[in-house]
Amino acid sequence: MSNSVSLQAAYLLHYKQYGDANFIVDLFTLEYGRIALMAKGARGSKPKTRALYQPFRPLLITWWGDSDLRTLTGIEESGAAHELTGTALPCGFYLNEILLRLLVKDQAQQNLFAHYSMAIAQLAVPNNNPEPILREFEMQLLDALGLLPDFAHCIDDGEAIQVDRHYWFYPSSSQAVLDRDESEHLAIPKKKQPDAVLHADGVTVEEGVRISGHTLQALADFDINQPKVLEEIKPLMRRVLRQHLGDRPLNSRSLFASLTPPPPPAAKTDETTS
Repeated sequence: MSNSVSLQAAYLLHYKQYGDANFIVDLFTLEYGRIALMAKGARGSKPKTRALYQPFRPLLITWWGDSDLRTLTGIEESGAAHELTGTALPCGFYLNEILLRLLVKDQAQQNLFAHYSMAIAQLAVPNNNPEPILREFEMQLLDALGLLPDFAHCIDDGEAIQVDRHYWFYPSSSQAVLDRDESEHLAIPKKKQPDAVLHADGVTVEEGVRISGHTLQALADFDINQPKVLEEIKPLMRRVLRQHLGDRPLNSRSLFASLTPPPPPAAKTDETTS
């Protein structure tokens, strides 16, 4: 990488205060992927400039240096900030957080950058359902990193998924196994689900996620907008992502939970009101 880069398209993912006047900013850039920069004197900059240090705003940034932490020398807007409100806001922070956790620094991801820009723009549309936006971006991220499972085949024998059957999918080994109860009733016996499918560590017994072959094929085709498919893939994608994110909780999920109203109290019975 050269010592100086000018007017690079970017989005701010996260920033933190460093010393009395500085910020350390994590950015997702078009040509350089995720980078970290020192923004010297950012806290004391003019309000118009300081307002640029926020997520979901298209930026053009300039920096200098060849170390792991370079110096930001210029920041300007390249478009209006996307206004994320309500549940869309924690959804946007969720996208930023999984990028921070999974992207390696200084690794270009130009296609993923375009997918991220589109996802943020879609989240900013009032009354848009965020579920397909999040699921699609999760798949695009895993695909860009070479981590997306082959949902179209049973990994143990390479057999194509049958859309009219149900399977148990084991995220740590990316293995889909035909549901035991269904396989016992087929005219031609199929290979049954093993009594114990082991985690990638070879020791721990892994609990699978039951899912339809139709939904697995939809995942393979990136065709996930059907309500039933969205309902089925949410727990599966959470388990798949956990393999790479680890067990440390996501802060954005706590934020989302804080915005979700509690369920209404149970109706009182005659016994409780007497």
